[in-house]
Amino acid sequence: METVHLVTDSTCYLAPTIIDEYEIKIVPLRVNWGEESLREGIDIGGPEFFKRLRQSKEVPTTSQPPAGEFASCYRELGELGGSIISIHISGDLSGAVTAAEAAHRMLPELDIHIIDSRITCLGLGFMVWEAARMRAAGSTAEEIVARTKELVANMTAYFMVDDLNYLHRGGRIGAAQATLGSLLQVKPILTMKEAHGVINVQEKVRTQKKALARLVELTAADCAGAKKVSATVLHADNLSTAKKLEASLQAALPQAEIVLSEFGAVIGTHVGPGAVGIIFYTV
Repeated sequence: METVHLVTDSTCYLAPTIIDEYEIKIVPLRVNWGEESLREGIDIGGPEFFKRLRQSKEVPTTSQPPAGEFASCYRELGELGGSIISIHISGDLSGAVTAAEAAHRMLPELDIHIIDSRITCLGLGFMVWEAARMRAAGSTAEEIVARTKELVANMTAYFMVDDLNYLHRGGRIGAAQATLGSLLQVKPILTMKEAHGVINVQEKVRTQKKALARLVELTAADCAGAKKVSATVLHADNLSTAKKLEASLQAALPQAEIVLSEFGAVIGTHVGPGAVGIIFYTV
């Protein structure tokens, strides 16, 4: 059986049990807080991050891993032989793919397949998880790459943020729009779909209750007629709302397999605490 190694980055937000079971290599992105550069999932985790974010007057930023870190990972795996499949956060959201490609150029003798997932969070995680299951079943690198690219084209995310000021800090909206939106309780529904790789505003809804209902409506409409739906309801330190959203989504899509997941520190920097969303693909 062909040897295939799997690499991804820390924004996949897969459960540690899955990462360990399938021996998936994780290259961490960074959260930069003042003079500190913290590796996601190693130096800082989600709960600690959101607690600090709510209390801090400093605004954190994020950055991709250095190319040398990818090169070190690839070199270590390359010594074991076989192919490497490296699947990462959208190149329009992070420079991780660019860093991985630079590392590949340092190691031209290795068989490395780098894939831009065009999404993040468990949307990326779903792709890595599927690749891991295929590898365990004996699929070749070429078969895994082909299936992953199918998932890239078929992965959709809808989410809403609780505080527009985090989007403003990240340059997504202006200060006046953030202030006015907060005063009017406007909840923009954001989307990543059709492999565009960027976050777009789907629509704007008044009040959280209406926004949550709209997340379910949009997802259900996209999944109409699908025999199988794999989905995650994810949240940024907002488990109670996520559980309500999960129940509503399950009622609307009885055929869906739904797991709860979280926005981690890197993506949480940009969406802020309280955000919730749905990521899904259909079969």
